[in-house]
Amino acid sequence: MQPAPHPADAVIRPATARDAAGIARVHVESWVDAYAGLLPDTHLLRLDAQSHALAWTRRLTRTEERAATLVAVADGDIVGFAHFGRGREPGQMGAGGEVYMLYVATDWRERGIGRGLLVAAFTALTRLGETQASVWCLAENHSAIGFYQRLGGQRLPKSRLERVGERDFPVIGFRWNLPVDGLNPPG
Repeated sequence: MQPAPHPADAVIRPATARDAAGIARVHVESWVDAYAGLLPDTHLLRLDAQSHALAWTRRLTRTEERAATLVAVADGDIVGFAHFGRGREPGQMGAGGEVYMLYVATDWRERGIGRGLLVAAFTALTRLGETQASVWCLAENHSAIGFYQRLGGQRLPKSRLERVGERDFPVIGFRWNLPVDGLNPPG
């Protein structure tokens, strides 16, 4: 996949193991910012970019990994990422491709980077032969829900529980039919 020019002077490209620390930084920062008040403070305070970087290094170096990761890079820094692959729930509503994670650094939001990462992930999933893609988010994350709705995601009829720390939280899903027409990054 060739790097694609993107709004806010960001470039979206496939991630490598060298990107692990930047991905981890965005991952932890995004969780602390986006989930404050939604997830227990004790869980958010325990998040550590260094341990996340080790996990991302392992994930990005696994040859048997059935998922892919894209990064958005601006000014030499990772400012967002999308991690995606085959749906985790085969045979159920929302199966097909799935974007497991989509995060943009706080200071880089509202610049089209999340949209660009989502479009790039959908394009890659289409190339893998997927005809649908889903995304799941916390049922109380109104910002993410609005984002996915604005981009044409159709809410899945069933919710599920996802364990975060020591508790289960309701999550809801959105689905798109692939390829998605008219969901091009602005600019």
